[in-house]
Amino acid sequence: MKNETGDAHYQKAAVAIEAARHITVVGHLNPDADAIGTALGLWWILKGLKKRVDVVFVSTPLPQVLSFLPGFGKIKHQIDPKSDLIIGVDCGSFDRLGIGRIEGSMLINIDHHRSNTFYGDINLVEPHFASASQTAFRLVGIAGWDVPKNGAVNFYTALVSDTGFFGYESVGPGVFDFAKTLLELGADAEWTARMLRENQPLSKLRLLPKVLETLTLYLGGRVAGLKVTLDMLKSSGASIGETEDMVNYARSLATVEVGFLIREEPDGGLKVSLRSKELVDVAQIAVKFGGGGHIRAAGFTVYGMEQDLLVDKLLKILQKEL
Repeated sequence: MKNETGDAHYQKAAVAIEAARHITVVGHLNPDADAIGTALGLWWILKGLKKRVDVVFVSTPLPQVLSFLPGFGKIKHQIDPKSDLIIGVDCGSFDRLGIGRIEGSMLINIDHHRSNTFYGDINLVEPHFASASQTAFRLVGIAGWDVPKNGAVNFYTALVSDTGFFGYESVGPGVFDFAKTLLELGADAEWTARMLRENQPLSKLRLLPKVLETLTLYLGGRVAGLKVTLDMLKSSGASIGETEDMVNYARSLATVEVGFLIREEPDGGLKVSLRSKELVDVAQIAVKFGGGGHIRAAGFTVYGMEQDLLVDKLLKILQKEL
């Protein structure tokens, strides 16, 4: 498979969507706001085409901080085998969708990750975009489909979350043009910011001090690491999704260039989140461990490796990068 970004390729995807009878929009495991917001944004738009549309995220539970998103309560956790068109959003590889192939169904891959493997029958991947919602919106614009207010709300949430409220280096004039369009379509900047920043569950605030107690500095203070254990999650009552942005505390230290967080997974794996400021391409590091992501934000999961050994391997790579 290969990636094509010309308008004709988007038109091909639009034709396939308009011809489909039962569409399922699915995002990656342990989804974030970009995945859920992009998927639900498309859901509202495709419903306007009078299509049967499902949104599926295999992971449970979903991050409740995003429960304000219109349509959140309609998300399913199992794909209907009668789906004749699958749309994967914000996901770099097929295995990260957590679903099996459905014989006879077409797969459209909508993403913005540079590490995308082009796993779809049609691949709409824009690595220079700041959010998967931008790629989805380009499709919508080329197809000429109407965008209802609820679709704009979801896309806007995806955009501001994946740009760190317009603070990451992926932000350029096109991002602000996109945001302006979404606001004109009915998204509310103040309300969205309040929902994302001031809508945290008590369990997350109980978990945070436990995680910060594990803060460790490495390589002369240029690298900081955090850990989340299953016992921490159990004692605080927090879900896995509530840890997603905690790695940013490691990166926020003045001397730190790279922050990482290692989280124990229920299946025995170790999920590593990586963040950098300006010198290190953490996506390239994640790829070495079978993961991927963006230049300043990436991640991977390993199995059968002791945590101390994982930290040692990671630090050896980071020492060379720094």
